Amino acid sequence: MMNKRASDQRKWIVSPFFDLCFVINIWWLLALLPQPSSIGVTQSTPFDFFQVYFLTTPHRWITLLLVVTDPDRRQGKTVVFVSIAIVAAVVVAGSWQLYGAFSCLILVDFVWNAWHFASQHGGILRIYGRMGGGGRPLLERYAFRTFVTYTALRTAGWLTGWTEDIAWAKTTMYWLDYGALILPVLMMALELKDHPWQRRGKLLYLTSVLSMYTILLFAIRGGHHYTVIALTVASAAFHAVEYMAIVTFYAWRRQNSGSDAPFRVMAKQWLRILALYLVCVGLVARYSDSHFRDLYIGVNLWGAFLHYAYDGMIWKLRRNDTAQALNVQLKSGQAER
Repeated sequence: MMNKRASDQRKWIVSPFFDLCFVINIWWLLALLPQPSSIGVTQSTPFDFFQVYFLTTPHRWITLLLVVTDPDRRQGKTVVFVSIAIVAAVVVAGSWQLYGAFSCLILVDFVWNAWHFASQHGGILRIYGRMGGGGRPLLERYAFRTFVTYTALRTAGWLTGWTEDIAWAKTTMYWLDYGALILPVLMMALELKDHPWQRRGKLLYLTSVLSMYTILLFAIRGGHHYTVIALTVASAAFHAVEYMAIVTFYAWRRQNSGSDAPFRVMAKQWLRILALYLVCVGLVARYSDSHFRDLYIGVNLWGAFLHYAYDGMIWKLRRNDTAQALNVQLKSGQAER
């Protein structure tokens, strides 16, 4: 009985309740509720303010907090991390000095952020895959990331009007959508074919993410403005919440393991620190956005670029130390392929 319970527990990153609320994030379905009569089709949703200042912004900056306070995540590459930070600062400051704006960097941020969303979702899927076994890692990696990246870029193009104002671009996107939609159908069909009840966490995560982005793509095609905006906000919140959930899980495991460092001290009071961090960063971000708009944009672009770059360095699941830190045991010979 105990072995069965332990085996069942390993189908989840933390627990069924935690995963459903903070990793699988089933609450995104609230974005499909009917549009409030007080909101116009092009207006923001009531959740926008909270999502931008108290979820998305803090989740980006928490990566820097982690890198600065935890040498285990730097893995002896402090010089590399510092160098990346300096280069990013020079690029952001140089763009402002040359053009007096951040238009080019905002475009870079759109594209990089789309790939970052896809990579993070792909990483979570691999955690579930390694916990539950089975699956097709190569297909899941590329098909999953391709679909999420395409939908995120498609959303950005639609919201800015880039793909809607040009006739040939709109027609091209219309047909590309069909090709993109093949990917979630293929992934779900293969997952359902291969004893999915043995990997309940993975199945639910895959279903949640693919459903959200598939509905978003159909909303774009149908011109449902409010649904597109609501799902865009939901997808950003989904991404931020699952990231902070993984950091939280890592912090809990870090309490009694790894090297002595400021982060290990913080980990012992993690939920209190996280709550205080979210409130403080959210309030500072809101004030800065209102009073120092250009500086706020520039500093956040710098933080975003570091977030994207550092995440690709500190959460490599194929490394034994990262896998052990997240309680994902690798099979023999699997660590460095």
